[in-house]
Amino acid sequence: MDWEENEDVIPEITTRKGYLLKDASRSFLQALNESGPIASGKVIHYTADLLASGGIVLWQKLCWDYTYDHIGVASPRIFLFLSSRFKKITEIFTKNTIESFCNISEMQQHAAEIVLILQMCPKKTKVKMPTVPPETHENEEWLRSVLRTTDKAAVRKVWQRNADLEPMLHAGNEMVYAITEGATERALFWVKWLLEEDALVRKKYGSGLTTVERGSADGKAAQKSSVGYYLLYVLTEVYKEFAEKGMMRMHEEFQSLINLYKSTDQKNTQRRKLDTIGIMIQLLTDVPKWKVPAAPSLVTDPTQLARMVGQTEIFFKEILHLPPLKKPIPSTVTGLKQKKSKEPSKEALLQKRLDMIDQATMNFYKM
Repeated sequence: MDWEENEDVIPEITTRKGYLLKDASRSFLQALNESGPIASGKVIHYTADLLASGGIVLWQKLCWDYTYDHIGVASPRIFLFLSSRFKKITEIFTKNTIESFCNISEMQQHAAEIVLILQMCPKKTKVKMPTVPPETHENEEWLRSVLRTTDKAAVRKVWQRNADLEPMLHAGNEMVYAITEGATERALFWVKWLLEEDALVRKKYGSGLTTVERGSADGKAAQKSSVGYYLLYVLTEVYKEFAEKGMMRMHEEFQSLINLYKSTDQKNTQRRKLDTIGIMIQLLTDVPKWKVPAAPSLVTDPTQLARMVGQTEIFFKEILHLPPLKKPIPSTVTGLKQKKSKEPSKEALLQKRLDMIDQATMNFYKM
């Protein structure tokens, strides 16, 4: 008997429809980024399959990932919408079995409406966080040399002299100054710099740049005293200033981002929190330049949306006719983003060209 037959084979995880989980997740995200009736049918189909496979947590995560990566400030109201609808769907899910949950018409329509609106939203690629040179950290001389502004009111309302160290004051002032100038990348630099500075100090001394616990009472002690919450509250004060001047009219949308940052959900990773801060800064730098500084409507054609949502039951029936899975699919899946191949260096390209010339010369003399 061949030795390979004796190996323990780990079965691939599949959805109720029979797709490999990674393939179904990747196809769902791809369909969200497409348009037209076929793509709309695909997103509802994969939604029905993921939900009927017990993957409500995974499905919500994929929707959030797509929102942050491909929509963001292009449609600020999407964050408020998703938070509200996911809350409703989760409440229904906790009171039912998977089968009864997926057979509820209201739930089916809510789920279809979510993915179709995601698909219809205008797109904008997530802003790239700047790189902070290591030599800028724990370097008071460098910090003093790059300061460009005086104290800002929004920072003074949050910074506490007896509990917050000076790097927080300076970074906050520079961030706010960059925002008022519309310099998104510079504002994000100070966010990244302060978070990294706090992490380095915390690792070295056991405590960070602040002893103020601004985070949620449900969070861990180290998280509650993170400078991320300091930045969050400074940005909140900036928004209030802009709103009072009529530069922004997004109370609900901005509050939904604040709530997302404060969430103690395990899926709300530090990476996701940083992305949320990035969205808030983009809004503060971009929206005051808009002709109408308010969030546009999510749905431009309600009739078309209602027509597509009305077909949802067909997609769920197709999946629910299949045998249920023995156990729900996992709540996470890795490896969805394809790694970008590194471009060869100039030296590598030159060496490859010389090798080709050498090979051609050798072939010539062999003839």
